[in-house]
Amino acid sequence: MRSELSALGCDPFTAEAVVSLFVSSFADTLCDAAHVIRDPRLTELLLDESAAILASADYGLPRTARAGRGSHRPEPAPPLTEREAIVLRHLSSEQSLREIGDALYLSVNTVKSHVRAIYRKLDVTTREAAVRRARGLRLE
Repeated sequence: MRSELSALGCDPFTAEAVVSLFVSSFADTLCDAAHVIRDPRLTELLLDESAAILASADYGLPRTARAGRGSHRPEPAPPLTEREAIVLRHLSSEQSLREIGDALYLSVNTVKSHVRAIYRKLDVTTREAAVRRARGLRLE
């Protein structure tokens, strides 16, 4: 992929950034699929493959160099509560937290608590990142 990007005129830094983004997105998708499938054997296989892809990308190793068991694997997002999922759907709008609370008959502090839990579970720090991650996980 790097050579194809270079042939298209991308500088090496941009090409590396694109490849890294692609590889990490693909590995993340495998982890998300493992979370949805809920089959222990298939989950293990997908998580192992994800770790192997990340390891190969980081060091330029051939794909046959698999990460061993016990290596660090990215964890899928923990499930959201029903109320967190509802608040998350509202985060994609341009409503303020107060407006979301008014629409859901919740105090703004309760909405803030749900938002903090959503951020923690999705491992993000911004509203935009939470919405993007939720779309990637098909939670929205």
